[in-house]
Amino acid sequence: MLTTAALSIDAIPAARKPDSFSAQLKLIHRRIQQLHPAICWIGVALPETGGVPRKLYSTSGEAGFGLFSEPFVQSSLQDQVAGRKFRVVNNLTPARPNEAHEFLIDPGFQSGLSVPFAVDGQLWGLVVFTAREKHCFTPEIIERMRVYTRVIAQLVSSECHSTENLGSAISAILRLNKVSNSESPEHLRRVAHYSRLIAEQCAATYSLSRQWIEHLFLFAPVHDIGKIFMPEELLTKPGPLSPQEFAQMKTHTLRGREIIDHMIDSFGYADDTHHTSMLRNIITHHHEAIDGSGYPFGLKDEEIPLEARIVAVADVLDALMTKRAYKDAWSVDRSISQLWELAGSRLDAEFVGILASSKEELMEIRTACGTD
Repeated sequence: MLTTAALSIDAIPAARKPDSFSAQLKLIHRRIQQLHPAICWIGVALPETGGVPRKLYSTSGEAGFGLFSEPFVQSSLQDQVAGRKFRVVNNLTPARPNEAHEFLIDPGFQSGLSVPFAVDGQLWGLVVFTAREKHCFTPEIIERMRVYTRVIAQLVSSECHSTENLGSAISAILRLNKVSNSESPEHLRRVAHYSRLIAEQCAATYSLSRQWIEHLFLFAPVHDIGKIFMPEELLTKPGPLSPQEFAQMKTHTLRGREIIDHMIDSFGYADDTHHTSMLRNIITHHHEAIDGSGYPFGLKDEEIPLEARIVAVADVLDALMTKRAYKDAWSVDRSISQLWELAGSRLDAEFVGILASSKEELMEIRTACGTD
């Protein structure tokens, strides 16, 4: 059994937390504006297959990329990245009031420049500059912005390596979790897939980005990491827990957060890039209840972070459908019926409804991930 002393997380010195990518991007923007005050906005778009942005940063937050939902970024990502060509739009004023980029005028965006960039020798995406003046991007300014694009590409490379390191850290934590026999790797994979299924179905309702959903998928398996501090006999007890045992079990949420907080501080993960607040929320709040009867803080309804409400439904479903020391595995129909019994009290009814209408997908996930 792994003990607190054996883990020795406090023995690792915390590194200085670097500035976030967004903070560095804003600093670059301020320097650019000293020479070219009309350049009012910078954005970075990293495309995935098909040219759809999978990760977006800007000097005014991710929401700023709504400005480029059609003509500017979406239509040019694929061609520009493939062809290594910059693109200039000298006049963003729409010819007709109802054209797709009409809203560019409201914040004063009058002209734009997008420049493709490479990371580790491979073309990755675009840096987009916008200005308050038409025809702002002269050949001289374009060349300067291409220099700044190379600087931004170096920052992106650093962030990409940092994200890879975060994934490795999560994998290491999951290997730690194997110390306990209470949660199988199959269970953790299924919870991740169920969580992503829910998030994809409600993405439009909550304006969830692709990167948000993929981070949810990455983090969901770590929800019970704090159980490595729980005695094995407590985790595998075939009967109900005593009040004292249950009180001890409830501490796993905060113990798990301690591990993650140390990891975040030690490696300097920036929340806007790595969604570490989502990771902390999942671990801390996945046992909160809609009616306020959960733990550790008795949050209720929308006080409970969205990601925790999603993972809670996914976790309960898989627990019901999985054989445990105290129960046999339930069928999908019986499990969904039980979820409805818990909807509105312990679980978010909206997310229960999503799983209830996705039985075929649930069975596909169980087949793909395997059973315990």
